[in-house]
Amino acid sequence: MTTRGRPKSFCPDRALENAMQLFWQRGYEAASLQDLQAATGLSKSSLYQTYPSKQGWFVAAFSLYVAQRRALMLEQLAASASPLGFIRERLLSVLEDDGPDGVPRGCMLVNVANEFSLSEPALVPVLQQATAGICQIFEQALERAVACGELSGCDDRVALAGYLQCVMSGLRTQVKSGLPATSIRATVAVVMASLNSV
Repeated sequence: MTTRGRPKSFCPDRALENAMQLFWQRGYEAASLQDLQAATGLSKSSLYQTYPSKQGWFVAAFSLYVAQRRALMLEQLAASASPLGFIRERLLSVLEDDGPDGVPRGCMLVNVANEFSLSEPALVPVLQQATAGICQIFEQALERAVACGELSGCDDRVALAGYLQCVMSGLRTQVKSGLPATSIRATVAVVMASLNSV
């Protein structure tokens, strides 16, 4: 059913993807309604017909980001011959977060957590679920590393997976702060060496 005001080529998935890219690049507060209209190609009335508010668009866009990132990480883990190699590459992937303008835009999950903290109740469960999802993937990688003999053992994989997620978030913040790639790589090397001593 065609809704008045929407372009004939309106594609909900594409519009949401474009909104995600906008919010990822600028954040919630800095992205105006006009920016959102330009990114999605929708009129003001059509925006609100799709999602009831700017916050509604943001929550949907952030949820899409989380789903895409989780699916990509699971795909990369499944394709990796080395679980520890997967972990190392995920940590180093923080160096690949440049936006369209060449400026590092970081992880949208980290950006959202920094921008809102606990001030937006609607986002708290989404943030918690997103963080838990990343930790679960690291936990799977650690389990595979033990199973294939890359790690001699791991008493608390849940805690270690949480540590790796925290490290990755911290590294993304450091990249956005302008820390040189050599420093990031050195930190990752220390983290990887520490895994063999747990």
